[in-house]
Amino acid sequence: MPEILPQPATLLVKLHEKGSRHIELTLETFTIGRKADNTLAIEDPAVSGHHARIVKIQAVFFVEDLKSTNGTAINGRPITRHQLRDADVITIGQHRLVFQENAAANTEAPAPFVDLDRTTVLRGTDRISDGPMLTAKVLIIAGKTDRLEYPLTKQVNVIGSQDGAVIRLTGWFAPKSAATIARRGHNYAISPSQGAKSLRVNGADVVGHQDLKDGDQIEVAGVKLTFCVLSGTKNISR
Repeated sequence: MPEILPQPATLLVKLHEKGSRHIELTLETFTIGRKADNTLAIEDPAVSGHHARIVKIQAVFFVEDLKSTNGTAINGRPITRHQLRDADVITIGQHRLVFQENAAANTEAPAPFVDLDRTTVLRGTDRISDGPMLTAKVLIIAGKTDRLEYPLTKQVNVIGSQDGAVIRLTGWFAPKSAATIARRGHNYAISPSQGAKSLRVNGADVVGHQDLKDGDQIEVAGVKLTFCVLSGTKNISR
């Protein structure tokens, strides 16, 4: 049986009003910016001369903002440094770069579908046509928020005090972004924001991300919430 060699990770690059293309991440350091000496040069005054870089440490990729003027975001959240996972969307100005990680001999799922114009990212195993779409809300049990319940209507729902947060924290010391609840096909998953002190689901610390099921108890930034499924397929695990 022939050996299947690992394929390099790639970026699906969609420059504003310039179409899209794939770039293989074969270098240890991949720089992005306006100046011509970058690996990916973007001619846009909103992009800093040396705006961001992607570095590979062993088999793990990280994106770092290089103190750019307008910042770098991952899945809509501003970052300074972030570990990349498959289908993460890097936003620089009006341009989007989708990180696609190809594992060796991965035949379990097709490549992720990305509709960049609608800012929606669906992983290969999360096709919405396979069944009913899950809808959900969270109920506030304790803590300072501006409402007692919140429907999760967005692809990525931020818990924090920042403008645009779906679940709005109101305490004096509330972090701008404490965690995010993201819809992934028929599931919702929660993950801590960069720099968040603690995120617990059913009393257990969350590292990375964790799929949510109906009735899960969430504790973050001094607030206790209950995750409630409204419709669709419940308790799907992966």
